[in-house]
Amino acid sequence: MKKFGILIAAALLFSLTACSFFNKDNSIKKNEPLTYTCQVTLEGGSGKATVDSPAEVVVTDDSKTVKLVWSSSNYDYMLVDEVRYDNEASPDEHSVFTIPFNEFDTAFTVIGDTTAMSTPHEIEYTLTVYSPEGEPVVASNESETGTFSSSEKPDLSDYTYKSSVELKYANQFSIDYYEDASVGEFAFITIGEGETSQYFIKPLTAKPFNVDIKGVKVLSNVDKTYLVSTSVMDLIANINALDSIAFCGTKAEDWYIKDAANAIRAGDTVYAGKYSAPDYELLVSKECNLAIENTMIYHNPEVKEKLEELGIPVLVERSSYESNPLGRLEWIKLYGVLFDKLDEADKVFKTQCDRAEDIGRMEKTGETVAFFSVNSNGQITVRKQGDYISSMIEMAGGTYVPEGLSDSENALSTMKITMEDFYIGAVDADVLIYNSTIEGEINEIDELIKKAPSLEDFKAVKSGNVYCLREDYFQKSTSVAEFIEELHLILTDSYNSGDCFYKLKE
Repeated sequence: MKKFGILIAAALLFSLTACSFFNKDNSIKKNEPLTYTCQVTLEGGSGKATVDSPAEVVVTDDSKTVKLVWSSSNYDYMLVDEVRYDNEASPDEHSVFTIPFNEFDTAFTVIGDTTAMSTPHEIEYTLTVYSPEGEPVVASNESETGTFSSSEKPDLSDYTYKSSVELKYANQFSIDYYEDASVGEFAFITIGEGETSQYFIKPLTAKPFNVDIKGVKVLSNVDKTYLVSTSVMDLIANINALDSIAFCGTKAEDWYIKDAANAIRAGDTVYAGKYSAPDYELLVSKECNLAIENTMIYHNPEVKEKLEELGIPVLVERSSYESNPLGRLEWIKLYGVLFDKLDEADKVFKTQCDRAEDIGRMEKTGETVAFFSVNSNGQITVRKQGDYISSMIEMAGGTYVPEGLSDSENALSTMKITMEDFYIGAVDADVLIYNSTIEGEINEIDELIKKAPSLEDFKAVKSGNVYCLREDYFQKSTSVAEFIEELHLILTDSYNSGDCFYKLKE
C-alpha cells in the first residue's frame, strides 16, 4: 500500500512537471499586452469635436485601454469614472489621452475639458470602442518608422564617401555625401538612430538613381511635397522653398506664418487633410512625391503605411527630440539639402547662431525665470529641466525655475505639477512668463490671478515683471535668436516690445 502511494505521488509530480513544461510558453504570454486597432465613435458636445478612428487599443488580462487622438489641441484633461487623465501631447499637437474602458461595443460616459472657449468647460461625451476585427498587432523587428532594425543598416560600401554636412548642435539626423560613376553624387540622409532610424537618398545630379538599396527611400523629386508637420513650415519659408510645398495639413486660418497662409489662399498650396485623415485621392491625382510628418503619425501607423503603399515616401521629422534650441533650428539644413537650398539654409542658421551665441557669451544676469501655464483645474504646466525652452532661458542669461524638474516616465518636454509645488519652486522668481500656446493669450496680471489666486504672492507679480509668450511663437521655428535677445532685454530691464513677448498690464 505504501509503494502504491509513492507511485501515485510520483505520477502526480511527473504530470504537474510535464504540464508546467509544455505550458511554459502560454504562461509567459498570458500577461502579455495585445495591441489592436479598433473603431471608436464619439457623441455629444457641439458635434464638432472628433477622435481619430480606428484607435490603438491595448488589452491585458485585467485591463483595456484606448489611445484617443482628438481633432484639436484644446483638450487638457479627461475624466473617466471621476479619475483624471492629462493630455499626453506636446502643445503644438492634437490632444492625446490613454484612458481605460470596461467592455467592447458598450457606450460609456467620459468628460473632456476644453480650453477653446473664453473659459475652460467640461463637456460630457459618449464613447464606444468596438471589438477588433483583425488579429492583434504583433511586435516584429520592424521599427516604428516602418523601416527595419538598426542591425540592417544600409550597405553603401559600393559607393565612394566624399564628405558630410557639418552639424554643430543637432544630433537627430545626419547627411553624408557619396558618389558613383553610374548614379552620380547623392546625399544619404539618416534620421534617428537604432530602431527609430529612417534612411533616404537625395540624388544631386541629373543621372537617374535606379539602384535599389534595402531600407532606403529615394527622393528623386520633392517638388510636390505634402507638409504635415507645422513646425517645418517656417524653416521652409525662410529658405524660399515654399514653391515645393504643394499640399499641407493645416488650413489657411490656422497658420500664423503669413507666407504659408497666403500660398493656400492663392491656391499654390492645397489643404490635403490633417495627418490622421489625408485626402489620398487628391495626393495621388496631383502626384504628391513626399510627405513630411512629425511623430504624431505613429498614433496612426495605418496612414503612414497607406501613403507609402500609394508610392508616397514618408519622412518623419524628429526636431522636437533636440534639447538644444539651435539643434532644432539646424534641421533647416536637412530641408536645404532636400529642396536644393543649402546655401540659404546655412545663411539663416549662421545668422541665428551668431546672434544667440553673442548673448550666450555675456555674463549671467542672476535673474530667475519661471515659464508656465495654468489649466482650468488649477494645475501648472511647466517645461522640464534641459528642454529647449529652459535652455533658451539659460542662454539669455537667466536661471530656469523651479529647479530639478524631471520626469522619466515619458519623452514629453512638458509636465504638470501642483500649484503648491510651483509655489515652493517659483514664488521668488524674478520674472514670470506665461505660455499662451497652451491655454491662450491673456492681457492683464489680474487675469492670471483669477486663474490661480496664489500667484498674487509671487515676487514677479508684486513687481509687475510678468510677461506672456505670444501665441504664434511655436510656429516660428527660426525665431531662436529673437527669443533669446528679447528675454535678455527683459532680464536686464531694457525691454519695450518685440515679436516674442509682451508685458502683462498691471
